[in-house]
Amino acid sequence: MDILRKHRPFYRLLSTFVLVALLLVALPAAALAAPAQAETASPQAHYVWYTVQPGDTLSKIALRYGTTVSALMSVNGLSNANHIYVGQRLKIPTESGSCVRYHTVTYGQTLSGIAAWYGVSTHSLAQANNITNYNRVYSGQSLCIPGWSAPPAPPPSGGFWYKVTYGDTLSRIALRYGTTVWAIMAANNLSSANRILVGQSLWIPGGYAPPPSPGPKPTPTPPPASPPLTGGPWTALYYNNKELSGTPVETRVDGKIHFDWGAGSPSAAVNSDDFSALWTSINSFEAGTYRFMTTADDGVRVYVDGALVIDNWKVQPAAESSGEIALTAGSHTVQVRYFEESGLASIYVRWAKK
Repeated sequence: MDILRKHRPFYRLLSTFVLVALLLVALPAAALAAPAQAETASPQAHYVWYTVQPGDTLSKIALRYGTTVSALMSVNGLSNANHIYVGQRLKIPTESGSCVRYHTVTYGQTLSGIAAWYGVSTHSLAQANNITNYNRVYSGQSLCIPGWSAPPAPPPSGGFWYKVTYGDTLSRIALRYGTTVWAIMAANNLSSANRILVGQSLWIPGGYAPPPSPGPKPTPTPPPASPPLTGGPWTALYYNNKELSGTPVETRVDGKIHFDWGAGSPSAAVNSDDFSALWTSINSFEAGTYRFMTTADDGVRVYVDGALVIDNWKVQPAAESSGEIALTAGSHTVQVRYFEESGLASIYVRWAKK
């Protein structure tokens, strides 16, 4: 015991020396560990933006974009999976940067048409969305657009005006004048590639007007076709239902039936969705066969003296319809019936003698 007390200072010094030595050995190891952690850090995440629509839930959005509710909550700082609101912008995490945009399919669109719109091949679009049947896409489906980038805006001075004629589509016009559907939509502030009207003027950016094909001058030159007639004035009855039933909520006189209400309505008294209209007009005709034409979103029917000439009574994007009837000289009653279910609303009625 006396020996231990005598040499206690020596043992304390020895213990201190051993502790310092152990620390010196451990510190380099810790310093070397830091770079290893940095090398295994996850790569930078990729995101797309999504605006919440009516009826959306976080689980539906996660399923649509192939992610999870927890991932959406994490990247958007959400604490409650049941609390999102219409118009809210959400970050959607993606596994890679290959999907730089998502497209929601609308009625009437095809896989090849969507691929042409965004400048990608149908095969790559199908492959990016695991589609095996190229003929099957459905309204409301969300498609990943692989490797898409918006085309550069054309210079303001480059381009010309074009007037839409019967049978035109944006894709045909774009192909004819060496431009793209997207460029025409951007230049004319169009929200849908399926909604153009006969007689509408479009600015064709960066395109070229092809010279007329050389050929023999026709003789004799036929007289120019008469411009379509729109009739009128029209007695108009508007209803807040799709069946033209009950008491009209508004009665007025319309000069012609050529309306593009967009997402709005004919007046403050009329609904923006689920409404119908009945127009009646007595017009003077020369004897002959007349071609009646309509462009409507959604349904339309045209009667002449009670005879059904056009019957296109269904929900649809703006669509052309026509029908013919032989008339005697004199006055004839033309009646137009129309309904709008939801979304955009427009109608254009005219006729011409053959």
